[in-house]
Amino acid sequence: MASSLTISVILGYCGLPSSFLATTVTAAYPSPLESEAIALLESRWWSNHSSNTSQRCQWPGITCNTAESITKINLSDAPNIEVGDRFGKLNFSSFPNLVLLDLSDHQIRGKIPHQIGDLSALKYLDLSSCGLSGELPPSLGKLTQLEFLDISYNDNINGSIPPQLGNLENLVTLNLSQCGIVGPIPSALGQLTSLQSLILSWNRINGSIPLEIGYFRNLTDLSLSSNGIVGPIPSALGQLTSLQSLSLSGNQINGSIPLEIGYLRNLTFWVSTTIDLSIQYPLLCTN
Repeated sequence: MASSLTISVILGYCGLPSSFLATTVTAAYPSPLESEAIALLESRWWSNHSSNTSQRCQWPGITCNTAESITKINLSDAPNIEVGDRFGKLNFSSFPNLVLLDLSDHQIRGKIPHQIGDLSALKYLDLSSCGLSGELPPSLGKLTQLEFLDISYNDNINGSIPPQLGNLENLVTLNLSQCGIVGPIPSALGQLTSLQSLILSWNRINGSIPLEIGYFRNLTDLSLSSNGIVGPIPSALGQLTSLQSLSLSGNQINGSIPLEIGYLRNLTFWVSTTIDLSIQYPLLCTN
């Protein structure tokens, strides 16, 4: 009671009207739209274009909804916008409605910032051919609404595939080809049961093909070519009954083709130059 009385006396003594206090509190916390505008300015991605944030929905590469909140940042069609080493300058947490981020074919120096995991509504992320380096941040696993992820053709990325990517249960396309990725394919990827396209070619992936690959019942395209994968083809591949394209060439795979591959009735394209194909030919050609 004493502390409450003290606060009342202090406020009364200061003579501050309640309207002033409300205005002060409001000014200290900008609205969501104001936060987006501030984040755009501080990123300096558009510094050579405009600083008039009231017109930000007309800026190159930006799409807004009817409430003028930013829903898409697509710089693939905005070559004059330079991100450079300022990728991490964008306050990702200021964009709660962003569903698409496409920076493909832009020279972005440095690592993928771990704050990218703050884009809670993101469904489409394309960072292909950006000159990125460093490891893939585990925070990518926080993008649980993501349906499309392409980080291909970034030769200077290193490290392994974060097992946290297994949290992306809505993911339909995952393309990590030619990224310099090392290590085995994490078994956690088996949780991506919505996946239709998995492209991991031209890396330094080693180890065997995990048995969990059989969980990809919706997969139509699988490319693991040009890696250091060893061991036999798992019979679990025969569970991928939607598979249309399979590439395993350029690995150290050995053994014969498992009988279960004959269940892949939709398979129309298969590249594998290092496996004895003679044993199962009759099965593969049946209708």
